[in-house]
Amino acid sequence: MFLLSTGLLLLDLMLIFATDKPMPRRDADYPPQFVLEAARIPHRECVAETGVAEAAIKRFSDVEIFDDDEKLKCYMDCMFRKTNLTDEKGELHFGKALEYVPQELEDIALKMGVKCTKPKGKTLCERAFWIHKCWKTADPVHYFLA
Repeated sequence: MFLLSTGLLLLDLMLIFATDKPMPRRDADYPPQFVLEAARIPHRECVAETGVAEAAIKRFSDVEIFDDDEKLKCYMDCMFRKTNLTDEKGELHFGKALEYVPQELEDIALKMGVKCTKPKGKTLCERAFWIHKCWKTADPVHYFLA
């Protein structure tokens, strides 16, 4: 299963390089290490809670938007819950989210998130996915899923 997931991820990456889609920024400074470190424990807990595959997280973060993985959608909701970024209705606390953003990246975060504060969806998982999809669509270069 791991080899299949890895092979699919590599195929997706090859397809991206062959298109004009913007490449996500991934370098020594981005995503910010302190954000990745802050997400380490909730990430581990949410992977265990939802059963999502690491390859699915990486694929959504770095490759493409896909909507056929309910575990991934619920992982997104779990991460929001564990970091207290959404309320019981799945509404985003945008001010709290900005607390995780370094000052030098605030303009990017504001532009990415300004249209993404009123999620749609019947379940909390669908609403969390809607937010992430909106962010990634708004700025595929700077978006990442930890």
